[in-house]
Amino acid sequence: MSIFYQSRSERIRFFLSEDNTYEPHIHRQAELILMLRGSLTVTVEKQEYPLREGDGILIFPNQLHSLKTDESSRILLCIFDSDFCHSFRRFFLDNAAEPVFSMSGLSSHSHIAIKGLISLTDEFPRGTAIPENVILRSQGYLTLLLTDIFSSLALRHTEEHSDLELEQQLLLYIDSHYTENLSLEYLAREFGVSPFRLSRIFSHRLYTSFPQYVNSRRLEYAADLLSDTSRTITGIALDAGFGSTRTFFREFAKRYGVTPGEYRRLQTKNNC
Repeated sequence: MSIFYQSRSERIRFFLSEDNTYEPHIHRQAELILMLRGSLTVTVEKQEYPLREGDGILIFPNQLHSLKTDESSRILLCIFDSDFCHSFRRFFLDNAAEPVFSMSGLSSHSHIAIKGLISLTDEFPRGTAIPENVILRSQGYLTLLLTDIFSSLALRHTEEHSDLELEQQLLLYIDSHYTENLSLEYLAREFGVSPFRLSRIFSHRLYTSFPQYVNSRRLEYAADLLSDTSRTITGIALDAGFGSTRTFFREFAKRYGVTPGEYRRLQTKNNC
């Protein structure tokens, strides 16, 4: 399973999305998904939530999650800092909740807010910076929505967030250095903690191991190089951080089901 830490600098990002499928990832922001059409399965911390038109889900900061569309879907997706709407920061701190809710249970104010957010998506191209006046209006709409949503969610206190700052620093470091010779012991020395503590972050929070996480990042990088460059496979294996071509071939075939050479030929054929 490929997992990555998504580093975002914007206070809020919201957009309409069709047929969204997204690999498991984690970020420090909250994420609100509103189902406008079709169906979508959202997995949060290994728990699957099948969503249908009229459903919504609120994913708390630093929760591992992924999205999968089986046939078709249209969603309004909002990703925002936990203190973007200041009154709700305390709800996000050290709490968790059953995340799914029904939009039919929201007030008329929230339905106006949903329509308002959708209309705001027309005021800036997706992928560009959101104008400040749009951010201010979105803050008002989102405040209305969260007021209703939090009144319908049963919050429970959790102690699982004590390592969140370390987790974020660790994943950001790995995503900048995964092509280098990394070990759990080296990272433990870098961060001044025990290897056991770091190992627990991967096993208990990301449901993987340190070697699997690093290999996943290296394989994705190698796959991009195979698709977009003419470098030799041996050179790509070394550039991606694998110590030997034998290990690279074994891990690549395990992940993609074909050899690196076959993968390159398939990508070339598909791009013709």
